[in-house]
Amino acid sequence: MGDEHLRAERADTRPLLIACLTIFGLGCVWTVFFAAGLPAPKVLMWLTVPATSVVAMLTTLRVARTPGLHPAARRFWATLSVVEVLVLAGASFMTAATFAQWSSRPLLLVGTAVPLLAVALLIVMWALLRLPLGERSRSEWVRLTLDGATVMAGAALFLWHLVLRPLAQSHTDVPKFLGILLISLVCLLALVAVMKVVMVGSGPVTSASLRLLALTILIGVFASAAAPITNQPRWVGLQPISIIVNMLIVTWSAHVQRRGSDEPAAPRAGARRQRRFSTLPYVAVAATSLLLAVQSFRAGRDQGVVDIAPVALGAILITGIVVARQLFALRDNAHLLDSVSRHEQQLQHQATHDTLTGLANRAGFSALVGEALTQDASAAVLLIDLDDFKEVNDTLGHDVGDAVLVAVAERLRAAVRGGDVVARLGGDEFAVLLRHAPGGDADRAAERVLSLLVPPVNAAGHHLLVHASIGVAPAGPGDDLGTLLRKADIAMYAAKDRGKGNSVGYTPDMAARIQAHAELGADLRDAIGTERLYLRYQPIVRLEDGALFGAEALMRFEHPTRGPVSPAEFIPVAEQSGLIVPLGRWALREACRQASQWLRQYGDDALRSITVNVAGRQLQDPGFVDDVRAALAATGLPAQRLLVEVTETAVLNDGPAIATLHELRALGVRIALDDFGTAASSLGLLLTCPVTTLKLDRSFVEEITTAGRPAAVAQAVIHIAKTLDLSAVAEGIETPAQAESLRRQGYELGQGYLYARPLAPEELEARLEPAAQPV
Repeated sequence: MGDEHLRAERADTRPLLIACLTIFGLGCVWTVFFAAGLPAPKVLMWLTVPATSVVAMLTTLRVARTPGLHPAARRFWATLSVVEVLVLAGASFMTAATFAQWSSRPLLLVGTAVPLLAVALLIVMWALLRLPLGERSRSEWVRLTLDGATVMAGAALFLWHLVLRPLAQSHTDVPKFLGILLISLVCLLALVAVMKVVMVGSGPVTSASLRLLALTILIGVFASAAAPITNQPRWVGLQPISIIVNMLIVTWSAHVQRRGSDEPAAPRAGARRQRRFSTLPYVAVAATSLLLAVQSFRAGRDQGVVDIAPVALGAILITGIVVARQLFALRDNAHLLDSVSRHEQQLQHQATHDTLTGLANRAGFSALVGEALTQDASAAVLLIDLDDFKEVNDTLGHDVGDAVLVAVAERLRAAVRGGDVVARLGGDEFAVLLRHAPGGDADRAAERVLSLLVPPVNAAGHHLLVHASIGVAPAGPGDDLGTLLRKADIAMYAAKDRGKGNSVGYTPDMAARIQAHAELGADLRDAIGTERLYLRYQPIVRLEDGALFGAEALMRFEHPTRGPVSPAEFIPVAEQSGLIVPLGRWALREACRQASQWLRQYGDDALRSITVNVAGRQLQDPGFVDDVRAALAATGLPAQRLLVEVTETAVLNDGPAIATLHELRALGVRIALDDFGTAASSLGLLLTCPVTTLKLDRSFVEEITTAGRPAAVAQAVIHIAKTLDLSAVAEGIETPAQAESLRRQGYELGQGYLYARPLAPEELEARLEPAAQPV
């Protein structure tokens, strides 16, 4: 770090820039003294020109050695150091020729200086053209080339008119004319190189440095143009001053590069550079027009002296180049406008359409519905939600799910008329706008959609059945966009309540039911943690003697104004609203607490298990296993005494739910399969679900005393349970005959109103006393 700091101090160029400015000041003072006829030693000017060249060379060398400088920039400034050596020699010869009145052959000195300076300019061009340029399109290159051609043509015209033409007309010496011609041509070529790099832009060398270097070329052109003046004895001191100025500018540009390497690049520098130099062609046109005007004025006064033809031809050429450049720019602008227009259309389409299916999205659909309501009072909306779509994503992956959505979108397009609109509102929710649907047209359209969804969908090689629930909402008097979509949403949820693959039309009483459900859900949320939410325990007994074996915890809710609310009413509300997860968490914790208390109070044989019902929504919750683990740890209840009861439909074809049950079983928790025998894939579940207990559904118990199919199913269930070493519990026992029949078939455990209704904790405790009679 210290060495790097030392190198940075050695590379400081400020002292050299100050030295060059001092030499430039001395040269200016000398020139003024010389022009005024005051004493001005010529040896001073002989020393200032080589001195500035030496300072410029040292500056470029120091910049080339700057730590961290880009290799291309390092190479560029090192090359300029070589150029300064050539300029040092050539400028020294040229200065000697300017003031060598004592020499009988000054042209020999000029002839020696001119090749050296020409080679220096060629090397500068080579160094500039080697710089890496920024990436540009073909159109940008054409425009920049035409801009450069405009500037070059203007410079060539001024060189001809101000320098070469007067020399040719004065019949000057051929060597001198050829030398100036050579320098002029080299200056023009250098100008092309500078213009290319400066206008296009370069990363390694700062734009400010390049602009300063371009200024040296312009000064060389002006110095050549002023040759008729500087050749006069009084103003001959201006010739070395032009060289000193160029060396000063080179030193300054190197200093700017050195300073820029320590500072972060200014934002959007390329954009500012491009705007600044885009005015150069117009400057060339303006200068040429001014020259043409001056020549025209002079020609009007003295036609024999002024030759206006070359200037006019040059002006015509430059104007033609500019016109060509503008026509090319106009064509590019037209293409750009077309591209912008297409891009705007694409953005507008993306803003109003779904990227996956190509259907209208929610924003686009809302706008179309609002427009339709203002044009046709018989418009209608179908809101379509795919049933059990989450299972497709969870079991087969999102790629298959996306393929299903695309296939459904195609079928919906085929189900509507040409003027109707199909939209995907998000996820697996679609909508259809029927612009004109009087009478029962909307209901018939919904039936047509359902019929087209009946055939299996081929999605990524999978043949899948797709069911949908559809809410139908015809526009009513005074309906606005929000009202119509809300009606369709209410009807769609009513269709879901009826089961899969249904459509329901909106009726005014639906809103009241939805409002009642919403209010009940809010009341349930407020009841968590209060006495309005409590548990009742229904005993599970041994059929042989009626002794108490376990209990099932059942949730109850006391509404503050309505009184007791049936579980058949508030449990579905809790499941639809998602409240079943916090309610279930509370019930689990409370049941484990109560069972643990009874276990400590009455011993191991008092209550073998506590059963807690778990909904499918809970099994899908990522934190459910942690909730069970936390409840057991907080209450101290052994895991084997907790029986988690799930329904067949909650775990049927649900991979995540099955995985959750396996995690519970690994904790030691036992699993009961409720309503066994009622679902289509009951036997298949026994292969995937870690079941420990089967609960025979009450529908089979009701007719167990008759020699019919219910009795046969009950016999088959107990046989399966014993074969797989599972426990079996018969539900809904209400008569002694049912209990006796189940006992003869081999059932050991049962529950029902024959033994007890759901009891309060203190009521169950009375049956746990050692002296208590069998249930």
